[in-house]
Amino acid sequence: SPARRRKLEATVHQHLPVFHASHCVYARHLSDGNSYADCGHVCERHTIHLRDEKGADHVVLADMGCRNTVFNAAAQSGAEALADWLDAGISRFR
Repeated sequence: SPARRRKLEATVHQHLPVFHASHCVYARHLSDGNSYADCGHVCERHTIHLRDEKGADHVVLADMGCRNTVFNAAAQSGAEALADWLDAGISRFR
């Protein structure tokens, strides 16, 4: 319905998560600790990227539970569909 489409917020541009890991890359490579309890919280001060064989840098982010998520270096974009979404009544985007 038109009312529901007005409430919908579509994501137009984002870096998609490639994978999640319970192993903390930050603790392993930037501290002498093994977990949040003894790593010194290096993820709050540093950023890590994994570089693939083509040279693309994939950012690694740590969440509150010390799980790491690797995000694709190339953002996915829905910009080519924007006009169609506007015509369909979707007007909120991120």
